[in-house]
Amino acid sequence: MIRKFLVTSVMTAVLCMGSHVYGQSAQQVYLGLGMGFDHGGIGVKAEYLPIKHFGIFGGLGYNFLSAGWNAGATFKILPNKKVSPNLMVFYGYNGVTKAIGAPEYNMTSYGVTVGTNLDIFLGSKGNKLSFGLFVPIRSTKFMDNYDDMKNDYRIEMITDLMPIAISAGFNFAVKQ
Repeated sequence: MIRKFLVTSVMTAVLCMGSHVYGQSAQQVYLGLGMGFDHGGIGVKAEYLPIKHFGIFGGLGYNFLSAGWNAGATFKILPNKKVSPNLMVFYGYNGVTKAIGAPEYNMTSYGVTVGTNLDIFLGSKGNKLSFGLFVPIRSTKFMDNYDDMKNDYRIEMITDLMPIAISAGFNFAVKQ
């Protein structure tokens, strides 16, 4: 189901593209603010594009338990369009459990996350909004901790652990 959604999202974005050139050029640098795994929680993200279709990025933020970080790569499918779909893979923070009154369950998950995002370029300065949809691959240790927490009679679960995650951010073009 997730695969069909991702394929449909990318195909819809591709079909909606115009023929104007808006996107990033080679040797592009972005700095941004946002929330989501790619920002380390609520935080900042830096992205460097050494060539037009490929980027590397890092994020640092607060994940409601501690500092969260990540580093990864993006493949820009349509880098010269106003709306550019991208494939992403990264390693870093991809889940948190926090139990008030039972700190033995507090844990941050670090692992591989895959997904896609959509860059929407704004104006002539190259700034962009970025929206992502990710599938985290969490460790057995983290999932066992989560299951133990769910089964502990002392713990009242406020939210469930989601199998997918979203992100949103605003990125300033630093070098163009």
